[in-house]
Amino acid sequence: MIADRAAGQLQRWVYLGLAVADASLALAGATRARRLTKPALMPVLMVGRDRPTQRALALGGAGDVALLFPTTPAFAVGLSCFLAGHLSWVAALRGRPGQARVVSRHPLVVVPYVATWAGLNAYLWPRTGSLRIPVLAYSTALGGMALVALDTGHPRASLGGALFMLSDSLLALKRFGGLRIPLQEATVMATYTAAQYLLASD
Repeated sequence: MIADRAAGQLQRWVYLGLAVADASLALAGATRARRLTKPALMPVLMVGRDRPTQRALALGGAGDVALLFPTTPAFAVGLSCFLAGHLSWVAALRGRPGQARVVSRHPLVVVPYVATWAGLNAYLWPRTGSLRIPVLAYSTALGGMALVALDTGHPRASLGGALFMLSDSLLALKRFGGLRIPLQEATVMATYTAAQYLLASD
């Protein structure tokens, strides 16, 4: 028991160190160095998780690697990996015990999520060109995952789903909308790594 607790603590610190390092490298624009830190994130987080959670994290890790390469085909591969990852998260979250069914009991909680999804897609639709339909499908899967996370009633999962929406929205607005905010790349990575950790740890 003590050994398991120590291993869990070590895993958390290693993951936190990698997340901070990768966000710092992203801020510095050190793309080559990130080829070491970014691919290591999800494998570290996968250790000791159940199979459905590992599957979702593995797909996220594959997407992380694809997005290291700034080409349209690589982006499409990354998008596909993360889309499959969100569907895997839905299955993983639905399989966990203690579901509170928040959405069915309090339907109005979906309003901010649906409004965010609709506003983002309305803005991106004329800007995504040949990726219009894949981006729409992806954002729908992302929003659905976030709502499933909210529906569990588990605070960590709910926050993780919301942070994933924030991270990917910032990424999409930068890539397709040309929106720039201070520390954008670091913010994307910080919210993304926090989201994956929270979803995996609930």
